[in-house]
Amino acid sequence: MYNRLFREADLMSLPRRTVVGLLSLYLLGTLMELSSLVILLPVFQFIQSGGDVVALTQEHRHWRILVEAYSLIGLSATLASLLGTSFTFLIFRQVFTYIRLIAQANAKESMIARLRADAFESYLHADTAYQDRAEAGGLVNDLTTDLQRAADYMFGQILLAGTLVVATIYTVGLFVLSIPMTLTAIGIFGAALLLLQTQIRKSEVAGKEVVQANQRMSTFLVERLSLARLVRLAGMERAESDHMRTLITRQRTGLMRLFTLQSRVDVIMEPMVIGAAYILIFISIVSFELKLEQIGLFLVIVLRLLPVVKELARTRQSNRATRPAHITITARLTGMSAAREQFDGVRPFERLDQGCQFEDVTFTYSGDMEKPALTGVNVTFEAGMLTALVGPSGAGKSTLIDLIPRLRRPDSGKILLDGIDIDDFSLAELRAGIAYAPQSPQIFNVTIAEHIRYGKADATMDEVRRAAELANAADFIEALPDGFDTLVGERGTRLSGGQRQRLDLARALVRQSPILLLDEPTSNLDADSEALFRDALTQIRRETKITTIVIAHRLSTVTMADKIIVLEAGRVTADGSHDDLVAEDSWYASAFRKQGGVAAAAQ
Repeated sequence: MYNRLFREADLMSLPRRTVVGLLSLYLLGTLMELSSLVILLPVFQFIQSGGDVVALTQEHRHWRILVEAYSLIGLSATLASLLGTSFTFLIFRQVFTYIRLIAQANAKESMIARLRADAFESYLHADTAYQDRAEAGGLVNDLTTDLQRAADYMFGQILLAGTLVVATIYTVGLFVLSIPMTLTAIGIFGAALLLLQTQIRKSEVAGKEVVQANQRMSTFLVERLSLARLVRLAGMERAESDHMRTLITRQRTGLMRLFTLQSRVDVIMEPMVIGAAYILIFISIVSFELKLEQIGLFLVIVLRLLPVVKELARTRQSNRATRPAHITITARLTGMSAAREQFDGVRPFERLDQGCQFEDVTFTYSGDMEKPALTGVNVTFEAGMLTALVGPSGAGKSTLIDLIPRLRRPDSGKILLDGIDIDDFSLAELRAGIAYAPQSPQIFNVTIAEHIRYGKADATMDEVRRAAELANAADFIEALPDGFDTLVGERGTRLSGGQRQRLDLARALVRQSPILLLDEPTSNLDADSEALFRDALTQIRRETKITTIVIAHRLSTVTMADKIIVLEAGRVTADGSHDDLVAEDSWYASAFRKQGGVAAAAQ
């Protein structure tokens, strides 16, 4: 059992020395309590003999040892000294118990805090494939509710081991008093615990149901809270509320089942252990003919052992109920650890002088092996140029730019920066040299200046303003009541779509990275906002040496690009300037005419 305990502690990053320390405190507390109870035997004998210490020392060896021990500290063996000794041991037991409880609480909360922080860090360092699979709601549930229940299981296991230590020590004490009586007690209490096994096993099934209910609840909440506007506009408030009530009912049902099973064990256990005590009293008098003081001490120890047996049953049941959460958490931690990105490169990345080159690059998503997302891609992004990636939806544009910062790894082929394989670069250095702005800006509920500094916390105010100017955002920022100190609201709700996009572009630019990746930045913007963003791109191209790669569905955004690359079905089908591509009979020319016709009609 203890080997398993240590293995489980290792999985939960709980130091083995902490487990050993807590068990040692259990042992010391139990020894003090047993010593307090053992002293009651001389107390009973002293009372029965009328205080005749001489007769007691002649009849019992332990009395001779006791008298000699008292004489060493200048005391006499009296009723007061005996009771005082018993009480002193009891006080020591309480001291050790207090130390254990404080140490256990500290160890438990420290473990939870450490695991929560480590799990979050592990998720951030996990590869993109893992992050694509992981549900946000499930992860939130694992790092909150299930992590707490897993900690309950871990320390429940320590409590169970400690309870077994207590039971073992008391059993040894009972064996000293009477071997036949002790064997009888073990048989009776063992039978009582066996009768409860069915209820204890049911607790693990109920625990699994609770874990699943918590997972579904967290996933539902995270999804629906982020889509509240869609729910309202779709008129789905009643349906979603009903779904929420269903999930709440399932969660409540699982928790009530657990509570019922725990209550059932408590209710059944009480009369069973009391009945066992009565049986032991009867047997000790009728069958084993023990002396009165032996019966008295035996019963005192048995009565102290009764709550230990109850605690043993209750802890086993609780551990079976929380074990599914422990399994879930350890699987989550192991999965994230296995999916951790490889930090194999060491070369620094500070500048891009020649460009980024793809050589026969192929990439396939796991689970879709028959249809590569990219096939044999050969393309060059020249340094200091603005290059656009265009093509129909699903062509592989976002996948391609994910390969540059090593968010994904190609199945075959090479990606070179100034002729050097990107795998040779330190991952941290590589990503520090690449700025990124997504299609939907991720705006934090902070001030505008704080958001722009995200990724470069030491940026000066002059650098923040310069980035805002390059992103064509300075005018609207300075027009706000508090300027750069304005709080933008959660997800930037106080700003328009175009303002959010340009603000996020400023965040990317403040890093002054050699490479800038923009993923469909104008797809959700109106014509005026698109024009402002286009002006920002033109300004970046004119005033900096940044290598900009922009994915665009609106082709009007990138007509001024130095080079436009067309991707179709994961393959490069054309590249050149806007004028070159429009002159060809290609997807680009057809798409541009269609978009131009739409624009003309709208005007």
